[in-house]
Amino acid sequence: MRPDTQPLQTLPSAPPAPEPDVTPQTSRQERALLAPLLSVAAVTLGYAVQVANGARHPDSMGLLTATLVASLLAVVLPEPRHARLVRLAERTTLVLLGVGLVGQFVLLATASPAVYLRLGREGLTPFLAGIAAAAVLAGAGLSGQPWLGRLRLPLLVGVHVALGTWIIRHSPQPHIDVYTFHIEAFQALGKGINPYAITMPNIYGHEQFYGPGLVVDGRLQVGFPYPPLSLLVAGAGHLLGGDYRFANLVAMGLAALLMSTCRPGHWAQVAAMVFLFTPRTFFVLEQGWTDAYVALLVAATVWSACRAPRLLPYALGLLFAIKHYMALAAPLVVLLYPGPQPWRETARTLLKAAVVAAVVTLPFAVLDPKALYNDLMGFQLRQPFRMDALSYLSWWAARTGQQPPSWLGFAMVLPAIGLSLWRAPRTPAGFAAAMAMTFTVFFAFSKQAFCNYYYFIIATLCSAIAAWTPPRQEQRTSP
Repeated sequence: MRPDTQPLQTLPSAPPAPEPDVTPQTSRQERALLAPLLSVAAVTLGYAVQVANGARHPDSMGLLTATLVASLLAVVLPEPRHARLVRLAERTTLVLLGVGLVGQFVLLATASPAVYLRLGREGLTPFLAGIAAAAVLAGAGLSGQPWLGRLRLPLLVGVHVALGTWIIRHSPQPHIDVYTFHIEAFQALGKGINPYAITMPNIYGHEQFYGPGLVVDGRLQVGFPYPPLSLLVAGAGHLLGGDYRFANLVAMGLAALLMSTCRPGHWAQVAAMVFLFTPRTFFVLEQGWTDAYVALLVAATVWSACRAPRLLPYALGLLFAIKHYMALAAPLVVLLYPGPQPWRETARTLLKAAVVAAVVTLPFAVLDPKALYNDLMGFQLRQPFRMDALSYLSWWAARTGQQPPSWLGFAMVLPAIGLSLWRAPRTPAGFAAAMAMTFTVFFAFSKQAFCNYYYFIIATLCSAIAAWTPPRQEQRTSP
């Protein structure tokens, strides 16, 4: 792979190499307003899913709109001509992230972190003590003081793991089908049965959450509805921790650590803190949603683009394998290759990524390809329109009584991808920003969109901020 077509790396501390230095090119392509706008998007989206646990609400719809506008502007706005705006970009980013983080800790301390907690005499006291400790550590990070230095983020991850463990222990059996799907799949695997060829119990006693004909005699006529890689990761948590949600918890922490090391700048650590303590993080953990794995692999992909380009195809392959809708991000990979032959290099990377995805998926496909398709694709296509979804489609249906077509989300993705390819910076930060904007559009115009869907977008926004490199001020001129 030619040096001028590799995903860009901008490590100021690295010694000069004989090859052409890509740092000036990266700085010229990066935009000053990208990180401040994405900071607004990451914080407001976290607040949006806090309002009603990710369901539709007038306030959450307003915050979702603010997120969409901010992420869209981050992708399309040109570099400002005023030198003062460029000089203030880094400071503005830190202020926005810091103010947002303070608000997140207030919400974590004043609202229940989960919905199925079984509290003892101590109530929420241990949890609140952990939040207080995390707030102190994060405050030290916001101040920029050298206290604890590089240990600050690992310590925050440690506090997050302790808090997450408390949540799992005090909410051992959440009443949600995602948790039941995993338990049934693990039991099937233990008996040597293909988890994609079984049926699932309908724990709700009604059929409004499932498509017509999917429930027969109290059984949901699908098997495990998540890709094999997700099953393998969750299975590791089940075997090693006794609860698959420990794998989710570890994934959250690893994602934050990767974000914090994308770039040497102070803002990377603060962006990681915003992700780690987004207000509904422990609710996502309690419910057992697998989007924590998506967050980890998004962070790994962006980190690889920044620090280890040779690992990029493998990270991308795992990302594509963890959720079927991640294939929508494939065209955006070209943003990581600003050289003279970007599409050729993109095709090579995507081919390698496809091989990686196939390696972890095909073993289950070979067992029963029809069952795997029905569980992963057929089930999703037959899912009903949800009036409680945090999307413009449910908002429109509630106001007019008319249900918009479900394909609208896919239709809206096409212009979002086209706009990203036209306007987004060709940098790791630009790639992540375009990905966040595209998926925000996709879910905001989908028939189903809830807290877990937007959780991984928060991770993508924070990864983009962490990968951002402030443009060099000496390269800008005021009008």
